[in-house]
Amino acid sequence: MIKLFATDLDGTLLKEHNRITTEDRIGLRDLVEHQVELAIATGRADNEIKEIYKLIEQTGHRVSQNGSFVHNKQDDMIHTYTFEKDISHALHKLIEDTNINYLISTADDIFIKEMTPFLEKFEHLFFFPLKVGNNFTKELGKSIIPSKFMVVGETDEIVSVQELLHKHLDPHIESYLSDSRCVDVVPKGINKGIGLTKLINTLSIQTNEIAVVGDSFNDIAMFQMTPHSYAMSSAHPEVKKHATKVVDHVHEAILDLKEQGLY
Repeated sequence: MIKLFATDLDGTLLKEHNRITTEDRIGLRDLVEHQVELAIATGRADNEIKEIYKLIEQTGHRVSQNGSFVHNKQDDMIHTYTFEKDISHALHKLIEDTNINYLISTADDIFIKEMTPFLEKFEHLFFFPLKVGNNFTKELGKSIIPSKFMVVGETDEIVSVQELLHKHLDPHIESYLSDSRCVDVVPKGINKGIGLTKLINTLSIQTNEIAVVGDSFNDIAMFQMTPHSYAMSSAHPEVKKHATKVVDHVHEAILDLKEQGLY
């Protein structure tokens, strides 16, 4: 039986303009009514997950920034991992030298060097205002403790930067194409699968007792944890092949679990 249902946000539970469908809300509520716990596992920040739970009028566990931070539904911190100071500076210099747009996430905030026309297109996607860093060279590792760098732009451009970063810092970083216009860079050994594992270990839940749904490369680690994995039909073919089934909506994954008698 399923004891925990974990969903990605962007492109999965969150549709365009941060919209959640009525059908998905009903499906999540049905899980809760049948004593299935919820988890949101996303590249977004923890405070944004809290806003999502308010929107769906539920409580649940939180795996944020691709597994850099894990909180249970009682708001206890289960896991946290951020970049070491020297790696932060090395990453920043490499990215800065490419002249590409980028954002730096900490546990509570998202920083930018300056508001560019490209970043203006992204700002509405976040639940909280972006902050402008005054001097990243001095602040990184001190007042700004990075947990994730986001490189944004056109796909071929950001993938080129992604390859550059791994060429120089591969032993220290993981990276995921979380969107066609965004590469997430996190500390080595951090992913949603590891974050979920740390969570379920505290809940005494086995991997065959969880179900997961997502749409991006950063969801593959979740898919590989359990036989009950669902990829969105909009996902890249390489992502879909790692999931057990493909669905159009989150509520379809929930319905499939119910029809199998898994909750």
